[in-house]
Amino acid sequence: MLFMGTALTGLLMVPPVSAQSVEARHWQGAAAATRQPEHVVATTVAEWRSLWSRVGSPAPDMFEAGRMNAVGIFLGRRGGEGYAVNILSTARRRDRIVVVFEERMPPEMMMAQRGAGPRPVAGGPAMSAPSALPPGASGFAAPGATASLAPPPPPAARPVGQPTSPWAIILINRADLPVSVEQRLFR
Repeated sequence: MLFMGTALTGLLMVPPVSAQSVEARHWQGAAAATRQPEHVVATTVAEWRSLWSRVGSPAPDMFEAGRMNAVGIFLGRRGGEGYAVNILSTARRRDRIVVVFEERMPPEMMMAQRGAGPRPVAGGPAMSAPSALPPGASGFAAPGATASLAPPPPPAARPVGQPTSPWAIILINRADLPVSVEQRLFR
């Protein structure tokens, strides 16, 4: 029994496998030529140039095939300004390089998501908002009254600007490991 305790202590002293930061450089913008959401890994000069063609710009002359990888993250078309790709980390995790990003939204949309109440679950009970009707009112027109089919006024919303297509390109200074892309969702 004493031997088991010693063995367990020895196992607990082994440092956990953690992410190791990887040297990388990145560019970003809000107006990619491509409007489709995608993540693309480039390992050749031709693929590097193709990433930049999705942005609509010439590729910087700094990619070294066999020594570097690049990742293009394209969010796709968004309804207005204030959206962006936020690169959180580029790190080695075990046997691969992982790029972690999140989509940034206009501040009022992020606040609205934080304050949003529970959403209905497929197959679950429907949730409704509290009624704005006076007590005892049913929400139906009285017999013989005419009803209006006009849609209700739209809720106050932020003015819609020109559509955008946020993007980021990350140049990773190593090519010895495969690359994965992960999106962290807003909480």
